[in-house]
Amino acid sequence: MEERQQYTEEEIRERLNQCGLKATPQRVRVYEAMCELGHASADAVFHQLGDGQGKMTLATVYNVLESLTDAGLLIRRPSFSSKMFFDVHPDAHCHIYQQDTLSMTDFRDEVLQRSVEERIRAQLPPGLQLDRVEIQILCHAHES
Repeated sequence: MEERQQYTEEEIRERLNQCGLKATPQRVRVYEAMCELGHASADAVFHQLGDGQGKMTLATVYNVLESLTDAGLLIRRPSFSSKMFFDVHPDAHCHIYQQDTLSMTDFRDEVLQRSVEERIRAQLPPGLQLDRVEIQILCHAHES
């Protein structure tokens, strides 16, 4: 089961400041939405924020997501549908990508993640360094 981040507005402001970002209203709202969503595209965050509280443009949402990513609060997770997801858990972990709903969730298996990373490191050609391993498990709903 995916764990969601739960932060108060003050905790979000503090996290932003610790990463060297000014806690603007836009950054606070976008990070809060990401914490609720876990994994989301810029479009999904934009729709999550479409609640009438000083609506942001999609470009602003994307720019804020990029600044949060650059600060290390989020990480980009490409999907097989070519849609870019942002993830509130920047640590290395596996994902389930559900092709019928175009959604992504965490799949925590540290042994699998570590084992794959170790095998790849051991077999990398000379001169290459492993940046990270993205394990994405493709699934779809099964009718019973």
